[in-house]
Amino acid sequence: MKKLFFTLTLIAGCVSMTFAQDVNDITKKVLDACGKANHITYDFYSAERFEGNKIVNAEVKIKFQGSPMKVYADASKPQKAILVYIPSENSKVHVKKGLKIWLALDSKLIMKEQHHTLDNAGFATFKRIIEQSIKDKGMTVNSPKLTDFVIYKGETTYDGHRCWMVDIIDNDYKIVSYKVPSAMTIWALGKKLSVPEYTVQQINNLKSNDLTAGQVLKVPSSYAKKTTVYINQSNYLPIYQKMYDNDGVFEEYQFKNVKTNVKFTNADFDL
Repeated sequence: MKKLFFTLTLIAGCVSMTFAQDVNDITKKVLDACGKANHITYDFYSAERFEGNKIVNAEVKIKFQGSPMKVYADASKPQKAILVYIPSENSKVHVKKGLKIWLALDSKLIMKEQHHTLDNAGFATFKRIIEQSIKDKGMTVNSPKLTDFVIYKGETTYDGHRCWMVDIIDNDYKIVSYKVPSAMTIWALGKKLSVPEYTVQQINNLKSNDLTAGQVLKVPSSYAKKTTVYINQSNYLPIYQKMYDNDGVFEEYQFKNVKTNVKFTNADFDL
């Protein structure tokens, strides 16, 4: 029995060491897979924190084409609606909720109880945030110290797929002051800094999406203090993501029934 236990422990240790040795390679493959996931469909489940620690759950069926961008979102929660966003044709979102109307991408009617605008669909936003986090650490995906930032936690089965469990830890996470360089929206600032717009809104008690040049804000130094990710071993996509700040979990995203390399027609994005 002792010999068996020793053997199992040795195997587990070897698996962990193998992953640790491959963190750089796997990180590259994850970022590459996120960048190439340009014709996909998936069922999206989110849980996002709002003022008063209120958690809002959403369920949306997504069709996503990256280039040229086209997004079709069929939402059943928190409200039933169909949204189509094709920026090459119209800067606004076509919404069907009883009536068909056109709304700005960051319209309050669309963004009510939502953390992200529709152009964040797919995996490109995750790619941008992780790349920025690595850059802010003064590292690249080839840096030996990447294993201090990306921590292997084992394996699990999620949505029928074998996955690596990874924690991305930012020990330097803090709230800092930031001077807005020019007039922009809070959504533009979030993309510029790769930080969550929700957090900026909350800690600054902002009532408007519009920011002015010279405005001084408190912003997080990175997107999250900790991010837990499940990486699908078959295609390297981060199909489960949970983000933490100083107050705990503020976002949890699940990508289920992901299909890649989908051949879309124009009809797939008709409202």
